[in-house]
Amino acid sequence: MARTRTIKPEFWDDEKLSTISLQARLTFIGMWTCSDDYGVVKGHPRWLQNKIYPYDIIKPTTFDFWLEELTKLKVIIPFNIEGEQYFYIKHFKEHQKV
Repeated sequence: MARTRTIKPEFWDDEKLSTISLQARLTFIGMWTCSDDYGVVKGHPRWLQNKIYPYDIIKPTTFDFWLEELTKLKVIIPFNIEGEQYFYIKHFKEHQKV
């Protein structure tokens, strides 16, 4: 279930985020709405793509590249538990009031 999240004005001034594509930044925001209250989101790329962009035709390799951009920037951290893939959104609790 999607959740209401807040985008602070400082998001747009973040110089680190300006180094990645606009689509990766939008994906990052979309991940917030799919995450739990601790900043953890299911990490299966196709599931995530369909949650964030349900009506858009996006090549899976393109979406995977956006996730790679976010991972390389270290704003999301991939991890596995019992064979299931997840992402942890770094600094999530600092910016989202649950």
